[in-house]
Amino acid sequence: MARAAAKRRPPVRHEQSRRRHKDSGGQRYEDTLFFNRIRKQAKWVFIFLAVVFAGGFVLFGVGSSNVSGLSDIFSGIRGGGGGPSVSKALKQTEKNPKNAQAWHDLATAYDSKGDLDNAVGAWQTYTQLRPRDVDGLTQLATDYAQQLAVQTQEAQAALAAVQSAQGTTFAPPSSTPLGRALGSIEDPVATAASSSAQQQYQQAFDARQATATTLADVYSKIAKLQPAEPSAQLQLAQAAQDAGETSTAIAAYKKFVELAPFDNQVPYAKQQIKALQAQVSGSSQG
Repeated sequence: MARAAAKRRPPVRHEQSRRRHKDSGGQRYEDTLFFNRIRKQAKWVFIFLAVVFAGGFVLFGVGSSNVSGLSDIFSGIRGGGGGPSVSKALKQTEKNPKNAQAWHDLATAYDSKGDLDNAVGAWQTYTQLRPRDVDGLTQLATDYAQQLAVQTQEAQAALAAVQSAQGTTFAPPSSTPLGRALGSIEDPVATAASSSAQQQYQQAFDARQATATTLADVYSKIAKLQPAEPSAQLQLAQAAQDAGETSTAIAAYKKFVELAPFDNQVPYAKQQIKALQAQVSGSSQG
């Protein structure tokens, strides 16, 4: 009986058994578990992420219209990240005026800045150095066409000024004796204004005509380099027609029809051929 009671008696827990969950360093057993360790250390991770996130707002300019952000910093390091540099290309052309690539870069830089006049000059020099470069000639023609459009608007505005500044007369009615005696006397102020407007119109017209003639010349070069290209002939025909070079325009329209007989622009080309031929016939008869 005594042995049976002893067996049923719960074992005595000693102090060492209560401390068996501590390691030699005094750390609790629960603290050694993986998820408990992660939970304790996670707060430092969250603090680190919060710092990075807040720094990102400042660095990248998130939520602020005044901060340009990291991309602007990098673009500043790269030299702005914009188009070609005019000053850099200009220095290259001054260093070596025969450097065709430098003139190409300079013309491209001027185009990117919207400086049409300087771009035209740079493309002119480049195409002189590379006369068989169709791409360069095309760029030059494109800039000339834009310049021509601007000059056309200027000439139209000058013409309107001429029409509004026509000389007026001041005199008594012609039905009166004094009016019949003095006749029609022009207003000197209006006459001077009309003369100035006519001069401005003539200058604008001459500038436009010079650009139109040069544009036709550029397209003529392109057409010679690409004799089998229909679009080159059509562009030459239109440019020559605008410049008043009737014979060149007729020949180019005919060449276009020959190269692309089924093109949707053929009816237009044939119509222009008839109109220009009638114009030549009329002028010869007159």
